[in-house]
Amino acid sequence: MKKTSADEIISFLRLNSELLRKSFGVIRIGIFGSFARGEQSVASDIDMVVEMDKDKKNIHSFLKLKRFLENEMEREIDLGFEHSLKPAIKDKVIKQIIYA
Repeated sequence: MKKTSADEIISFLRLNSELLRKSFGVIRIGIFGSFARGEQSVASDIDMVVEMDKDKKNIHSFLKLKRFLENEMEREIDLGFEHSLKPAIKDKVIKQIIYA
């Protein structure tokens, strides 16, 4: 079902935290951007940051996680690592992140 609010997204992530950990190595995951601010539109993507277990942190697991989230949320996901945020926006983004 298409996720339409931050509460729905965070609830989904919390309910599926064990699956995310076992299948993809997710240690921590959160949202930021328009959904975190409550300014999303019907066309908005979901901006997410993830921290992954070093043993599962590879391009294959990352892309599988992104596809899984896009299928479950029925939205495009802009997924990245907190440590990879551009310096110009990093502080602003970190203040917005809502972790599951």
